[in-house]
Amino acid sequence: MLQKFALAFKTKTIEFFAEEEEDEDADGGVSAAAAAAAVGVGEGGVLAGQRVVVLKPDTVQSPNPSGGVGVGVVVGEAAAVEAALATASSFQAAYLHLQAAHAPFLPDAAAAADAAAVSHLRRLSEVKRLARDPGVGGGALTAHLEAQVRENQALLRSFDAVVNRLQAALDGKDAAAASLRRDHAELADGNARLGARLDRALAPPPGAGGDDALGAMLSAGVFDSVLRDALRVAHRFTRSLADLLRCAGWDLAAAAAAVYPGVAYSRPGHCRYALLSRVCLSMFDGFDSYQFGGSTDATTLEGIDLAIRRNESLQQFIEHSDADPMELINSSPDCEFAQFCDRKYKQLIHPGIESSLFGNSDCGKLPVLGAAGPLYELFVAMASSIWTLHRLAWAYDPAVGIFQIGQGAEYSVVYMENIVRSKGFSGSKELGKMMRPKVGFTVVPGFRLGGTVIQCRVYLDCGKREGIIGE
Repeated sequence: MLQKFALAFKTKTIEFFAEEEEDEDADGGVSAAAAAAAVGVGEGGVLAGQRVVVLKPDTVQSPNPSGGVGVGVVVGEAAAVEAALATASSFQAAYLHLQAAHAPFLPDAAAAADAAAVSHLRRLSEVKRLARDPGVGGGALTAHLEAQVRENQALLRSFDAVVNRLQAALDGKDAAAASLRRDHAELADGNARLGARLDRALAPPPGAGGDDALGAMLSAGVFDSVLRDALRVAHRFTRSLADLLRCAGWDLAAAAAAVYPGVAYSRPGHCRYALLSRVCLSMFDGFDSYQFGGSTDATTLEGIDLAIRRNESLQQFIEHSDADPMELINSSPDCEFAQFCDRKYKQLIHPGIESSLFGNSDCGKLPVLGAAGPLYELFVAMASSIWTLHRLAWAYDPAVGIFQIGQGAEYSVVYMENIVRSKGFSGSKELGKMMRPKVGFTVVPGFRLGGTVIQCRVYLDCGKREGIIGE
C-alpha cells in the first residue's frame, strides 16, 4: 500500500513540474513575437523598407539571480521527492525484515530491524524539513540519496541471507520428509513380509487338515510364555495391594496366618506369598470351564464342535492380545471380559478391604480402588493377561488342565517348584532319618498340556518335615 502511494505521488509530481515548464515556454514565445512587432521587424529579421541583414549571435543566458533560484527550487523539490520515496522504500524493507525476524523469532535480528525502521522514520522527517527550506542546497539531499542507496544494498544483502537460511531450512525439511517416506516404505514392506509369513504359518500344509496346522502352532512353550507374562502382572498387582494394606494399617503377618494357619515362614517377609497365593488362586478359579466361571449350560458346551471351539478360542486370543483392556471395558461394559473382571473383582477384593482403603492414613490419601484408581487399572491388566491365557488354553486339544497341591502334601520335584529361590534342600538328619519338606500352600497352580506338565509353584512349610528311613 505504501509503495503504491509513493508511486502515485511521484507520477503526479512529475506531471505537475512538466506543466509548469510548458507554460514558461509558451510565455517566452509570445514575448519574443510582441517585441519584434513593436520595432517593426518582420520575418527573417528585415526592417520594413530597408534591406538590412540582422546577425543573430548565440544565445547566452545572462546571469539572472531570480531565474537561478527557481531552477534550484525545482531541483531541490525533485530531490526531496526522490529522497522521500527512497526513505519510504527503505522503511518498507526494514519492516519486512522485522517480520522475517519473528518467524522464527530471532531477538538480535528483530532488535536490529526495529532500530532500522525507527531510523528510516527519523530520516523521513529530516527529508520533510529539507523540502520545506528551499534555501538549502541539493548537496545534502544528494548525499542523503546516496546513503539510502548504500543502505538499500545492505538490506538486499541481509534479505539474501534470510532467504538462504529459509531455503536451507526448507531443504532440511524436504530431506527429513524423504527419510520418513523411506522409513514408511520399509515398514510397509516389513509388515507385508510378516503378514505373508503369518498367512503361511496359519495355512494348512498341502494334504493336511486345519487341525494339524493349528496343533503345530500351539506348543507348550507358547503357553508357558503367556503364563509367565500373566504372573509378572499378578506380582505387580500384589505388591501394590500389599503397600496399600500397610498404609491402611493392616498387619500382613496376621492376615497371612488367618488365610493359612499353622504355616511356619522361613523369613518374616515371606508372608507376602500368602497374599500372592490368595490373588492367583482367586483369579485362576474356574479356569477349567469354557466360560471361566460364568453360568453356562454343560450341554451347550458339549454341542460345540471341537474344531469350532478351538478356532474361536484362538481367534479370541489373538484379538484380545491386541486390544486395550480399559478401553474395551469402557466401550463394551456388557462383554464377556467386562463380566469376568466384575466377577473376579468381587471375589478377590472383600468389601471390608475396599472400605478400609478409602480415606486417609499415615501414607496420605490413598488412591481409590474404583474404576478410576491406579490399582484398578493394575487389576484390569492382570485380569486381561489371565483371560488371554484362558482363551489360549481352550485352543489346545485337549484343553489345558489345571491343578493345585493341598496343604501338608509331600514335596515332589516333578509336579512342584519351590517359589522361594534356594540352592536346594539340605535337610537335617535326626537318628538316621532324612527330613522331607511339606507343602505349606500353593501359590501358583500347575497346568497339564497333554503329556507335558508345567510345575505348580508352592511355598514349603519350614516347620513340617517327614522322616524317611533309609534315605
